[in-house]
Amino acid sequence: MFERKSEQEILRVLEKRKSEIKRLDKLPRLDKLYLSFLSKCERVEIIPDVMIWDYEKALIENRYLNVNYPKISQTLWIIGETGQGDEWFINMENNYILFYDHNQGEYSNMEQFICFNISFLEFLQMAFLYQELENSMNENVMSMEELDNFRNMINSIHPHLYELYPFKYF
Repeated sequence: MFERKSEQEILRVLEKRKSEIKRLDKLPRLDKLYLSFLSKCERVEIIPDVMIWDYEKALIENRYLNVNYPKISQTLWIIGETGQGDEWFINMENNYILFYDHNQGEYSNMEQFICFNISFLEFLQMAFLYQELENSMNENVMSMEELDNFRNMINSIHPHLYELYPFKYF
């Protein structure tokens, strides 16, 4: 029932930009797939909890981060948000995805961020699995076996990823 999408499958379903961005020299060295996403894809909302910004919005938000939180912007690059105002980041040192709960207020230190220990590809795989879960839950009542299958699939991306994910479905 639940299956991780490959990089090719994910790229196939994402909406493409009208014109590809060829020069990414305004960006720091980041995950190659994320840079490819920025150059080729439009903003995407995979689920309400995972919205990934396009190139233009990412530049604007990261300029703001740099001006107002220069210490945080040395390590983190903001990539998107949730429907509740929380935010998603990439650590520029190891390319891991991080989550920030906006209820904490201003960014003050790295300990406020939850590191998922996953790459951008794994983040997308996780988001599409949650999309599949939402679609399945809308269509029918799910059995405990199906829910366990979902949990196991999420944790196959990285151990305890299901427990780290900040939004609970069941």
